[in-house]
Amino acid sequence: MNLKILINKSYYGTIGYISSIDDLNLLEKYIIYNLPILKEYKGVIVATNYKDLELAIKNTQLWLKYFPECKIIDLKENRGHNFGTADLDNTLVNYCKNNNIKWLCKSANDIILTPELLDLNIEKSDFYFLKSVGYGGMQKYDFNFNILKDQYFPQTNFYFINISKIDYLNDEKYLDETYDQIQHIPNYNGKVWEYIKNWTCERFLQKCVDRNKLSQYHLVSPEKYITLLETIKNSHIHDCSHKNILIGGVCHFHFPNNKIIKI
Repeated sequence: MNLKILINKSYYGTIGYISSIDDLNLLEKYIIYNLPILKEYKGVIVATNYKDLELAIKNTQLWLKYFPECKIIDLKENRGHNFGTADLDNTLVNYCKNNNIKWLCKSANDIILTPELLDLNIEKSDFYFLKSVGYGGMQKYDFNFNILKDQYFPQTNFYFINISKIDYLNDEKYLDETYDQIQHIPNYNGKVWEYIKNWTCERFLQKCVDRNKLSQYHLVSPEKYITLLETIKNSHIHDCSHKNILIGGVCHFHFPNNKIIKI
């Protein structure tokens, strides 16, 4: 079936951090660009944290301007880049579980979508995802594409998940315990994974999928994935979240002033 069928019965859940009016102005451009695709979803859920909570009103006004019936969830506390992201991800999943929403398309404010996404052919599954890989990770396998194409490590910026089949996403008790732990680290650099092994949102998502025994489907064809691996290798792209790379109708457009690489 086409991915459009799944999109039509999924809620689009997007997360973001708003630090200024400039962020909101940029966000509006992303919303306008994505409108043709976003209108295909069953509904929109927005989870946000802020540098200043006074920006929450303007953020709400912005989303309601384009989606009058969308759900807005504002987090009063922002625990920083990694913890804040994990908290926002949990907010989306918990809202869906509490409101009997079966399918969530988890996304982010700096994701842009193209019509190609609607035409992707997919097979029946519980979890549809994009693989996370960077130059450093490829080095560990001596750039052996035959091995790399079978590695499974999902990105957290864009995926579809059957909420009815999972218990939870990120362990809230573990998040709280490790957040308290980093408060006592001298000169903490903000990179929690350098202090606590396997502390990454990607790892948490992978554990959720494995723990709940979800069937999985990669949204990128084998041919395009090999092209992606070649691009990462040849361009020495270390960031495994594939910023500014458009593949399968999805682009993590984190640097709006930079060019996009199309796979």
